[in-house]
Amino acid sequence: MFGEEFVKKLAFAGAVVAVFIAVLPAWAQTKMPLKLGVSGRPDQAALELALRRGYFEQEGFDIQTVQGTTGMEMLPSLASNQLQVASGSPNAALFNALNRGIEIRIVADFAHIGETDDRTVALVVRADLLDSGAVKTIADLKGRSLSYGPGSGQITDVFFAKLLARANLGKKDIEPRFLTFADSLAAMGNKSLDGAFMVEPLVTMAEARNIARVMIPGSQVAPGAELSVVYYSPEFAKNKDAATKFMVAFLKGVRDYHDAFFLGKDKDATIQLLIQHFPVKDPALWVTSKQHIDLNGRMNVADLRAQAEYYRSEGLVTGPVPDIEKFVDTSFAEAAVKLLGQR
Repeated sequence: MFGEEFVKKLAFAGAVVAVFIAVLPAWAQTKMPLKLGVSGRPDQAALELALRRGYFEQEGFDIQTVQGTTGMEMLPSLASNQLQVASGSPNAALFNALNRGIEIRIVADFAHIGETDDRTVALVVRADLLDSGAVKTIADLKGRSLSYGPGSGQITDVFFAKLLARANLGKKDIEPRFLTFADSLAAMGNKSLDGAFMVEPLVTMAEARNIARVMIPGSQVAPGAELSVVYYSPEFAKNKDAATKFMVAFLKGVRDYHDAFFLGKDKDATIQLLIQHFPVKDPALWVTSKQHIDLNGRMNVADLRAQAEYYRSEGLVTGPVPDIEKFVDTSFAEAAVKLLGQR
């Protein structure tokens, strides 16, 4: 039907198209849709950098962000693959969910307490109590009202247990409150609360307004403790290639964040980018919010287990301590680091 010359030209054209498609960058080819759970808080700055700088797009993803308040509310969606990726704190509710058989994968560090001089989280005490000498030591916290944050069964429980034990005190020796971080700041401002577990940028805000000051930074109480981790849905984790590519993009954002806030590289431009996408608009507050994230995605699995054991001892985890290793998968971060290089 067709001449030999036409067939040759058609074959040649097909070969050219095939080569062209093969050399197209990932972003120019069909992208993989992925639903990513986000909080919209400043503590997801590294993830935001990866999103805004196109790192996920470069790895072939079409990201749809899904707003959530906490990582816990995202777990059912992860288990059913309605979300493919999210982050959240390793709290008692998480460990109870693991005991109930919820299937997720814990794949990378999202935030942890630094080893030295880290005040990203801290115990802050009212400035007037510190100035008057009414509170000088941990022992002076006895009988004081202290906010543990929004609820029980979180890292704040572990933080205060370790802190108070230094003065042979326990939860029964203080007046524990459960307030949001913003409400804690307001309560200290009107002197209805003596101190609180606080997070940046509110730590800096409390000091700038002379409401409260850091008494003890988190790094002096629980260095290396996991504050938040990255979760994959089981279905997404099965796609090893895509799951590794996601980790590559995420770690690029983590390293950009570290280079900007710890090394000063393109810091002003980075802050301006973050200001565009977060409610915190004061550049000075961003300068102090140095969140610690492992540059290679490594997690403190021993700390995850220790947190679960503490919540179990307090009756906050029902049943046994879950088999943490069953849900932890470090292979994606390890594969990503092979591509990116060790930091």
